[in-house]
Amino acid sequence: MRDEPLRAIHVGTGGRGAWPIDVVVGDPNWQAVALVDVDAAVLQNAREKTGLGKSACFSSLEAAVKTVEADAALICTPTETHAPFARMGFAAGLHVLVEKGMTTDLALAKELVKDAQASGVRFCVAQNYRYQPLQQTIKQILDEGTCGTPAIVDLIHHRHRPDPRTLNYLNAMIWDMSCHHFDNLNFWFDPVKTVIARTFNTPWSRYPYDSGVYAILEYENGMVCNYGLTHCAQNSSYRLGMQMDGGTLRAYDVEGIEFQPTGGGEPEMIEPLSLPRSEQLVLDALRDYIRDGVEPGISGRNNLQTLALCQATCDAASSGAAVKVGDLLKE
Repeated sequence: MRDEPLRAIHVGTGGRGAWPIDVVVGDPNWQAVALVDVDAAVLQNAREKTGLGKSACFSSLEAAVKTVEADAALICTPTETHAPFARMGFAAGLHVLVEKGMTTDLALAKELVKDAQASGVRFCVAQNYRYQPLQQTIKQILDEGTCGTPAIVDLIHHRHRPDPRTLNYLNAMIWDMSCHHFDNLNFWFDPVKTVIARTFNTPWSRYPYDSGVYAILEYENGMVCNYGLTHCAQNSSYRLGMQMDGGTLRAYDVEGIEFQPTGGGEPEMIEPLSLPRSEQLVLDALRDYIRDGVEPGISGRNNLQTLALCQATCDAASSGAAVKVGDLLKE
């Protein structure tokens, strides 16, 4: 029935798998019905949060779908496992949410979207950054046009992440973190037209592959984004600025968002919107997609635009040539 909670199987209950459990147990629109993890201690912790018994705990999704009636699978496992787990969910008739990024390969992502459509289920990717107050407020400012139209965007994120942990594969920083930045850019603006890029490492980096990337993203309307991400920085910092025809919008070294009119006029502080936690809004979007067919920006189909920008950045860095993002989305 429509008013009954959506029954969720949680696949991966530790690390990033904790947030779906935290949200679901406090949301009457959702109900945890099964927990899947290979770590017994992690499963025990999840049991304590959800109140589920041992009979609802499984070491594989395959076993869970054979035993428990459910509506959706919430998958928070390493990225390389997203595709097989998602396909298990599709085959069982479950709606599926996977943590970001959907995959580390655009061709595979396209296949997953087709598989979900063929199975008649809803498929989403947990790009929660776009639901954060800062991102939502910037979107509102841009849509209202009160600060003008951007022509130059700087988005530079230096991260002090000295331990590679699971980010030990080629272009890991792009597939794992740039996907958040690129999803935000796609949320704010039209799709990127072309990309030129270069990846690099630092002398002190412990990453087996390049752990930094710089790119120039060019848009159809002529706007340019100067983009940079590092996981090998000595200290973390975040810089987001937009040069508009009416002044400068920035969200760094200030509390909230600052708009300064052209010519150094008196700056105006814009307070970010007051919103629920971003992960709650992710599950709200999935719920509305399942129940009402309202396709969110985080749907698998829409997320292909983000994955295409990730792929284009990787390809541009390896080839040394500009890559047209739209060409990667063609069948």
